[in-house]
Amino acid sequence: MSPGARTAPDEEVTITPVSGPPVTISGSLSTTNIIMASWSRAMWQSVANRAIRMLASGPLGSHFFSAVAIVGGN
Repeated sequence: MSPGARTAPDEEVTITPVSGPPVTISGSLSTTNIIMASWSRAMWQSVANRAIRMLASGPLGSHFFSAVAIVGGN
């Protein structure tokens, strides 16, 4: 049943617990490639956003509650 869906008064709904705690995966990326090293923060954010869209639309997309990518600078 999709979120926000309503059931008829006589329809039974089964709710089961989530099978484990949520997992947070984090990391960092650095490059010494001269071309990629000169990319702007906006370019890196675009790449990160594309990766999030690919995760969401891929075969495991329904298993993600959320994904966030933040591009920082030094």
